[in-house]
Amino acid sequence: MQTAPRLAIDYGTACTRAVLAWPERPWHPLIIEGTAEPSSAVHVAKDGTVTAGAEAWRLAADDPDGFVGAPLAEGTGTVRVHGRTVPIAGLVAATLRLIADEAVRIAGVLPADVRMSVPAGWDPGRRTWLRQTAHQAGLGRPQLIEAPLAAILSTAGPLSASGPRGSGSSLSGTTFALVCDVGATAEVSVVRVDPDGAEVLATVAAPDAGGRAIDDRLVAMLLNTSAPDQDADVEAALRAAAPATAAVLRTGKEAVSVQPAVTVPLPARGAAVVLSATLVDQAAEPALRRLTDLTSEALKAAELSATDLAAVYAVGATAAMPAVPRALERHLNVPVRASAMPGAAVVLGVAEAEGAAAPITEPAPKLPKLTVLRALGLVVPGLASVGLFSHFVDTARGATASSWGELALAGVLGLVLCLAAGPWIGAALARDAGTRGRWDAAGQISAGLLTADAFGVTVAALYAVAAGLYLVVPFAEPLQWSLLPVLPAALLAAAVAVLIRRRLTSPVIVEFPLVATLILSVGSVLFAVTAFETGTGPWVAVASRAGGALIGAGVAFLLFRIRVLQGIAAVVLGVFGFFIADPRAIGVFGVGVGIAVAVWWGQRLLAMVRT
Repeated sequence: MQTAPRLAIDYGTACTRAVLAWPERPWHPLIIEGTAEPSSAVHVAKDGTVTAGAEAWRLAADDPDGFVGAPLAEGTGTVRVHGRTVPIAGLVAATLRLIADEAVRIAGVLPADVRMSVPAGWDPGRRTWLRQTAHQAGLGRPQLIEAPLAAILSTAGPLSASGPRGSGSSLSGTTFALVCDVGATAEVSVVRVDPDGAEVLATVAAPDAGGRAIDDRLVAMLLNTSAPDQDADVEAALRAAAPATAAVLRTGKEAVSVQPAVTVPLPARGAAVVLSATLVDQAAEPALRRLTDLTSEALKAAELSATDLAAVYAVGATAAMPAVPRALERHLNVPVRASAMPGAAVVLGVAEAEGAAAPITEPAPKLPKLTVLRALGLVVPGLASVGLFSHFVDTARGATASSWGELALAGVLGLVLCLAAGPWIGAALARDAGTRGRWDAAGQISAGLLTADAFGVTVAALYAVAAGLYLVVPFAEPLQWSLLPVLPAALLAAAVAVLIRRRLTSPVIVEFPLVATLILSVGSVLFAVTAFETGTGPWVAVASRAGGALIGAGVAFLLFRIRVLQGIAAVVLGVFGFFIADPRAIGVFGVGVGIAVAVWWGQRLLAMVRT
């Protein structure tokens, strides 16, 4: 029996790395368009289309204004591209979708165990944003692993009370390690390891202590040191500092980590520059000074000194430069341990982290038990809706315009019936062979509710069309009376369904109040059937007013949740409905019930947003 893999992702400022890891097999890097380190850059077209991966760089050549080289560096809000506001979450999700698609291609299915690295300095709000963005990309609800802890795992091995593997002596059973994560930006963290586990004591970060700062200074140095007869194409390419230029310079900078000098071709035709290890080290000096300052700040925040450290780890793509560990060793006077693959250290640690991740799928909440009351909550509004429509078309010919309110009541009750059946519709969709496995628990509930919502609006529209054809009147008036009262509730119910799908908390089934449904159904039929009956005895007038009172009481049960308020409002609105029960007021009742149903769904939406 094959064991399911784990998907580990390290979404970085400059590039993204991901691996599939099996318990008893070597980890497998995800290769996106020929590279294990696909760029995090994206391109936003003028029409709003977002493109990630290598294609984003190709589009940037013709449309540089749409290029966003580092979405993560823009924060978690929005960014202006081509005059429009674009959510950064959508840009990040575009890259994560490439990862998800490649994982599915290799594993056959998206792994249930999905994990992502997160900077230790991120607050709970930014961490929730990252999980929501991953959820938007189809990755479910990944577990977040702090990058410093993951880096130590992959570089030194399992953390234990005696410290990282091969570390020095501990302090009172506790060891301290310094993790310098130097990628496009830099984050320095102090980690404490004791018998209870590992904890990040302090972390500081800065954008001017990483690879991007070195790239910028390298461009400036190449311009300042260029000869007077330097090729104009070279100077133009450097001054433009286009995304493609920055990318090839970054590649050359990494290459001189293992070679004394390399020739780097620039995007301009025939243009090239020579990068030497000495030149790159000179460009890195300001960033390295800032990095050593960060180590002092982190140690001070943790109330430690360099002598308290059992180990110092240098990870991140820029940490592959020999100048990085040298600068750290000179400043701290502590040996620095660099990973064999510094750029992949964090993602490999994420894959090795212990503990169960939040699954991408979870069992759907158990369907409500179909009791007698719930069965009546489905049957009674359905019969009432059909009965009201039938009575309307049978009695409306030649009647006053006020009788259109009966059509409104029929449409609203039809929507109530459909929405009440939403959980069972979702379960049926999940069991269908053509859609099986398409939705998780939240998706099943959301799909059922949206489908039921669409059914309800369709029923109201069909009522209007049938009424128009039968009564031989223009469709505008029946559509107005049938659709307008149901649209607010339908839109709010759709918003609830979308929120259920996008939220990271466990989904719940939303049930429309059964008692209110029954009261409204009985009251609507009683009032509509007797309102236009005249000269048939006093019992007809009593029945009509009783129907109005029931409608008022049903509205009260929808508007209020507290039992005391429900009781008071039911008496007040019931009395009001009793006294206005008149054939001319049937339109008021139709619209009023539609508004009450909309208010109830609005309350559910507001409650979900607040939690």
